[in-house]
Amino acid sequence: MTYPTIQKLGLYIGCQTSEGKLIGINQDTVYTESHEGLVKEHEISKLGLSFKLLLKKINTLSAEESTLLIKKGFSIGRPNGYSFSPEAVLYLSSLGVDLFGLIESGYAEEIKVSKE
Repeated sequence: MTYPTIQKLGLYIGCQTSEGKLIGINQDTVYTESHEGLVKEHEISKLGLSFKLLLKKINTLSAEESTLLIKKGFSIGRPNGYSFSPEAVLYLSSLGVDLFGLIESGYAEEIKVSKE
């Protein structure tokens, strides 16, 4: 099984996981902080098994988030698909958006967001 790279996971520092907030990554170890402030170590190889990232899909962004995303350099072009500026990628990761198919790969759980 191929695990997400440290660089990909690093974009999600600050996002929620099934074990609390992702606060750090060091080689083969991921660190989370519980709501009580306890820091816990997890092997990256356990991602998807004993803990998962909690992410949302890009199509669940609010109208306000979408507008800001476009201002930050996101565009949809046909036939080549999406285009992201570095600022747009960082914005999406700060929102906890699945950028790498981690939900479909079983490394993350989808946060269900109600559209208003």
